[in-house]
Amino acid sequence: MSPDLLSKLLTKPGPDARKRDVVLRILVIDGHPRGDSYGAALAAAYVEGAARAEHPVRSAVLRDLDFDLNALAQPLEPDLVSLREDVLWSEHLVFVYPTWWGTMPALLKGLLDRVLSPGFAFEVRPEGGWRGLLGGRSAELITTMDTPRWIYIWLLGAPGIRAMRDATLGFCEIAPVSVRTLGPIHSSTAEQRQQWLAQVSRDGGHAQARFRNGWKPWVRTWITAARPQFYVFPWMALTAGALAASSTSGKPLQILPYLCACLTSALMEFITVLTNDLHDQTSDRANRNAGPFTGGSRVLVQHRLAARELRKGRQIALGLLAAFVMVLLLGTGQIAPQILLLVGAGLLLGIGYTAPPLQLSYRSWGEMDVALTHSALVILLGYASQGGAVTDALPWSFAAPMFFAVLPSIVLAGFPDFEADSAAGKRTLAVRFGRGPAAVFAVIATAVAAALFSRTAGVGVGSQIVVVCASIHGVALMIAIIRYLRAGCPRGRIDGLLVLALTFMVWFAVEPLLRFWHALEKAG
Repeated sequence: MSPDLLSKLLTKPGPDARKRDVVLRILVIDGHPRGDSYGAALAAAYVEGAARAEHPVRSAVLRDLDFDLNALAQPLEPDLVSLREDVLWSEHLVFVYPTWWGTMPALLKGLLDRVLSPGFAFEVRPEGGWRGLLGGRSAELITTMDTPRWIYIWLLGAPGIRAMRDATLGFCEIAPVSVRTLGPIHSSTAEQRQQWLAQVSRDGGHAQARFRNGWKPWVRTWITAARPQFYVFPWMALTAGALAASSTSGKPLQILPYLCACLTSALMEFITVLTNDLHDQTSDRANRNAGPFTGGSRVLVQHRLAARELRKGRQIALGLLAAFVMVLLLGTGQIAPQILLLVGAGLLLGIGYTAPPLQLSYRSWGEMDVALTHSALVILLGYASQGGAVTDALPWSFAAPMFFAVLPSIVLAGFPDFEADSAAGKRTLAVRFGRGPAAVFAVIATAVAAALFSRTAGVGVGSQIVVVCASIHGVALMIAIIRYLRAGCPRGRIDGLLVLALTFMVWFAVEPLLRFWHALEKAG
């Protein structure tokens, strides 16, 4: 099915629909302090390209504006009042500026401090947290630099880009934000600079397709909504279950039932994340600490998709799920009732995580729900796809430690969301018991997972190496959580701690994968 056809299925005209057929209104902000700069030429090239494509386009040349760079308690100058009107008029913001000392010039920083103030760019919510007020707009950053691009991004961490894209525009709910880095400028040839000017002009001419109604933004938005970072581990656990059943029976892996089980699991995950976005809007809107693993996909609160589009996407996913389950049932024969039971349980627990009447995440059962569906349920689905019985002891033997290994990450994921969840009435373990007791629980779950793993893993050298690695990783995770506890469980994002917890889970899928793969090879 083509993206265009899917887009038509997911889009129905209505009062809340994004007006994809209207030409994008663009505001180009030239943030270079010098008028004879290459950056000024780039800004002019973008304006020229956008105008040629008949985009309504306005430009703001910051060096020509009269305003105080310092954010004091003074009224806005007339130039800044006019610029604010241009921001509200625009649907797409383009910032063109040089990267100096790793970030933007003082001229651009001063403008952001003055213009993006409370009440205009964001607001403090009475129930706690903040909410961006400039949603529904996209942006792109065009920045020149003399630092080699790979050094700036991979070694320095792209501080200026992160400050603009995430801490500034993202905070104001402006998304998506694309980035084009050009350089090194000082060593570039005249021919290279002309090529860059031509590219930026093309960017301006293609802004509509790039950010609104082209297939690329459509795909990017739905990938964001799907949250692909959450599919890898369930796939590993399901594969371990399939290999376990196949190696036990001595039969080769049945590819069609296995693929149908994988697609069934992925669709259940997809349906779950769309449902979460639909029913967690209150929490997501108030969440100022959202990251790649917390706070939802943000496509609803950033107005990149409408609620009805997510509902249609979920309906299509349910139809595809029914088709794959039917094929799976035909291929598993007498195991079919078990498949239906597992899929039904998966949908019930996935949708019931946030949707009424269950709303398990609002009743302090959400963490157990996620741990169960991402361990035992997917393992058993893979096991049953190869003819194994869900009552067999084998899949449960490695599902038990995996269950406890998943718990620390999902418990910790509630920490950045604490204030928003609390305001929305969501009773995660962190909200119900506090960050401190929840962190202690995460430490205990890590220890239990490691202890069970050492008792249930295989006896081969490979399995024992994985157990040792998992134990070392578990100790590092527990130390990191204890340090977080000693620091008073500070508010804000904890991306590093979450990555440590999420990667800890992987060992518990790697070991059975290796063990049963080798067993299958020997049997074959």
